[in-house]
Amino acid sequence: MRLRTRRKTLVIAAAIGAVLALLLALILALFAVGNLAGDSDVLVDDSDPTPDDPPLVQHLKKFQALADEYGDRSARGPGYEAAAEYVEEQLAAAGYDTERQYFTFERRGEEYETFNVIAETDGGSEDSVVMLGAHLDGVRGSAAMNDNASGVSALLEAAKAVQAQGEPTNTVRFVWWGAEEYRNSPGSRHYVEDLAENDPDELDAIAAYLNFDMIASPNYVIAVYDARSGEDEARLEVPDGSVEVMDMFTDYFDSQDQPWVGTGWDFDSDQVAFAHEGVAVGGLYSGSDERKTPREAALFGGTPGKNRDPNYHTDDDDIENINMEALTIMSDAITHAATTLARDATALE
Repeated sequence: MRLRTRRKTLVIAAAIGAVLALLLALILALFAVGNLAGDSDVLVDDSDPTPDDPPLVQHLKKFQALADEYGDRSARGPGYEAAAEYVEEQLAAAGYDTERQYFTFERRGEEYETFNVIAETDGGSEDSVVMLGAHLDGVRGSAAMNDNASGVSALLEAAKAVQAQGEPTNTVRFVWWGAEEYRNSPGSRHYVEDLAENDPDELDAIAAYLNFDMIASPNYVIAVYDARSGEDEARLEVPDGSVEVMDMFTDYFDSQDQPWVGTGWDFDSDQVAFAHEGVAVGGLYSGSDERKTPREAALFGGTPGKNRDPNYHTDDDDIENINMEALTIMSDAITHAATTLARDATALE
């Protein structure tokens, strides 16, 4: 009788253990899914924009709607024109005058024309210009929300904040670049080369250029262009002043108790043309097809071993690919940089 009771107890204990193990596995699986930053609380839905939506969300929903209507925001298509008109409308409502700078670029032997959208503050020293930019175009066949409706939207909000604080001490110039998704980022390259050839004094007046390309990746990191990596690790010479740009961002994140990591600042995007001319550069980045490391997962959550943006340059880079937690952190940092440098460029000294 005792033996049977013991056996029965062991069977019950084993069953309970199996159930607990199953529950633990389920909890861990759910935790992993949540950590991938695919939770609904950090993603934007694809509903129509409403006045109650935060401004960043309103911008994202508009860009998604334009992609739904036109197919993409490629510099070679009508979706780009529609997106540019939206940016211009937003800037006009904030009190900016905008300018289109047209240029041509080649693709497989064909020549195409597109443009950059430029806006700058009224007033402020013409001898001290701070530039901030994000590319407006996207790859063909994609809504291109993380790459780069995220940067476009954050830059719009930074421009509004600068305008709202009154006349600046320094000129702040915002640019939404065309055709970054093509070889050598022809929009920013045209801008810089045109200044170098036709107005070198205006080029010399640019104290720094700050770039924002992909800042809301689903499995994100908070990364700052690393000007301290050493020239032996970079493809370009680090321009003077770039360390100070980096410090401005890292000091801000430290003040917010926000973890951050460094990232190579010389990858092929719109800051490269400025770096070639010796302009201080910096920027923020949340990741593309790099795999998230265990250290990064410990700092930011998410799933180690998974791509920071598994939908990079695909038709799945839609509004549901946006991580609003990452975008909010980055947008606040961009607005801080823009409003600070509008008042005082000595932050870069």
